[in-house]
Amino acid sequence: MAAPLIELVEVEMPGSLKPTEKVNILLVDDREDKLLTLRVMLEDLNENLVIARSGEEALRKLLQQEFAVIILDVNMPVMDGFETAVMIRMRPRSETTPIIFFSAVNDTETHVSRGYSLGAVDYILTPVVPEILRAKIAVFVDLFRKTEQVKRQSDERAEFIREQAARAEAEAAQRHFAFLAEASNVLAASLDYKETFENLARLVVPILADFCIVDVTEQNGTLRQVAVAHRDPAKEAKLRQLTDHYPLNLTVRHGGTRVFQTGRLEWNCSVDDAALSEMFEDERTREIVRSLKPIGYIAVPLLARGRVIGAITMVNTDPERACGIKEVSLAEQLAQRAALALDNAALYQSAQKARTDAERANMAKDRFLAMLSHELRTPLTPVINSVSLLESMNDLPSEIRPQLQMIRRNVELEARLIDDLLDLTRISKGKVQLNLAVVDAQALLRSAIEICGPDIEAKELVLRTEFNALRCHLNADPARLQQIFWNLIKNAVKFTHPKGELTIRTANDEGGALRVEVIDTGIGILKEMLPKIFNAFEQVEDSKAGGLGLGLAITKAMVALHRGRIEAVSDGADKGSKFTVWFPTASAATEAGGSGATKSPQARKSLRVLLVEDHEDSNYSLTQLLKKRGYEVCSTRSVATALEAAEQFNFDVLVSDMGLPDGTGNDIITSLTIKRPVFGIALTGYGMESDIQQSSAAGFAHHLIKPADLKQLDELIQSAN
Repeated sequence: MAAPLIELVEVEMPGSLKPTEKVNILLVDDREDKLLTLRVMLEDLNENLVIARSGEEALRKLLQQEFAVIILDVNMPVMDGFETAVMIRMRPRSETTPIIFFSAVNDTETHVSRGYSLGAVDYILTPVVPEILRAKIAVFVDLFRKTEQVKRQSDERAEFIREQAARAEAEAAQRHFAFLAEASNVLAASLDYKETFENLARLVVPILADFCIVDVTEQNGTLRQVAVAHRDPAKEAKLRQLTDHYPLNLTVRHGGTRVFQTGRLEWNCSVDDAALSEMFEDERTREIVRSLKPIGYIAVPLLARGRVIGAITMVNTDPERACGIKEVSLAEQLAQRAALALDNAALYQSAQKARTDAERANMAKDRFLAMLSHELRTPLTPVINSVSLLESMNDLPSEIRPQLQMIRRNVELEARLIDDLLDLTRISKGKVQLNLAVVDAQALLRSAIEICGPDIEAKELVLRTEFNALRCHLNADPARLQQIFWNLIKNAVKFTHPKGELTIRTANDEGGALRVEVIDTGIGILKEMLPKIFNAFEQVEDSKAGGLGLGLAITKAMVALHRGRIEAVSDGADKGSKFTVWFPTASAATEAGGSGATKSPQARKSLRVLLVEDHEDSNYSLTQLLKKRGYEVCSTRSVATALEAAEQFNFDVLVSDMGLPDGTGNDIITSLTIKRPVFGIALTGYGMESDIQQSSAAGFAHHLIKPADLKQLDELIQSAN
């Protein structure tokens, strides 16, 4: 703890004066037991003890009378001691009234610094030693009484001279308090490490010294000069020359090293050649220091969290400048504040570096996921395209069709796993966009059941469906809503033993909300796992059933985006589980509008498609599929060949990959739209939100992620004008 500031006030009471009137001492605390303790400890002073049980009451007392000293508790409700001190200092009558903080909280790094920054004269931790408290209070009582006495007896010259000396002493102490308060403000003004050092050097000069050097220790044990200041700026260059003469390590005898080695203050008010020889081994260094004409110095260590992080060396060249115990004490208190500020700056720098590293790692992760998505999706595209081609063959042997369906299911599963990784990234960044429309939730639920049908049949599960909801239209994104249902059903199928049971029910709650329940007789969920079941990468049985552990986390996020909620319950291991999800239904008017008459189907258009795809297998299979659907296709595999083909092939629709050997799909559509409008569909393995935004900004009307749904691609091509 810093040396109490009240030690700077040294005033003696004239022996001839025996004032009889009592002075006021204000005791501020919200607890009666602590107030009683203070009164018992101070009653021997025989002064007028005034009680305030809150900060507000203390301020009212200060408006009514003057006090010699205020004893202020730090921890009080409504307005704590620090807030009360700020208000006291804002009032002219009490701006210099001595304040002593006391607290039971042993947090010197925080509370003491803050207390002194508010102009406190002392900060006492409980339990308080009565004799010490009385002695400290007596100083301010005496000082107050003398001040009042001088006002009444100004005609007595001798007393007037003594009072002037006391006043000068008090003003000096007040200047010290103000200086320390200002020091705290200056040091806290910046969290930049270098700037904080420079502010510290400028703070010392010229108030405490004629020139100042700030040094720090490096992690490798070397000493480094980080800031200098001189009353004559022209001489600062000479101070910086000392950097060239610093030792390579702290074991070498050097004037600056002793403070670092011992962690103790060092001072000398009478520096001569003998002292310089003792301080510096190197003659060139002594010559530089000698040319600065020092006559005294104070070197103070900067201590933070039990280690020496630096030192301030304050040097005097003016014989009139004071050099004594008071200056040393003030230098120590300044060093405490400076060390705290520098440590905060270092911690802030570390936090900023950690944040930058985290952001860089996050960006690298996003780039990795985008590249992983592209590299994994690209080989899936020709597989799914080839399966579609084979499935469309009329003369396909019946025994082959189930095999093709198996291939399709597994390819679609791989694509879903990739989508889960990307969805998790989008959700964490809040970049999931919903394409809302009024949809029949039960129809989408049936579709999800149909998708999971082969898996249900493979496990020979007994499936029961009870669609009892009368209101089932939601304002939702149909693709995301089906994803929710698919995830829940797939999860139930995965964790249910063969020949188990699966029940899917819908109903309306009393408020009209749609409730969907997916109930299984599977392995169940342990009680301790239930709170974690919706966390990313959490799995019930150590991944024995496969998957990434992302489905339920994504499902919960998607439900929340639809203003719904989801719940999982289970009676424990092998007792099955039930997942329930609630959604607000669309209003009657909206529901009616959503269930209106559908448009009559339009005749298919025979369109010309410019296809750009550098992956040979994907290019071939997609070309065959598009031709089979009646389109005239011009296939290219680079930016250059696509632009060249566009000169001779009058196409209606551009379907382009993004990553090409000589550029991107964005380059193609940007060049083509200079001459005429282009209806473009980006067909790519890059599915991050930024990829979609870039393709849209370049001019693509749609962005499909590989392997694309051929039905969706066909519908988009048909929508071209």
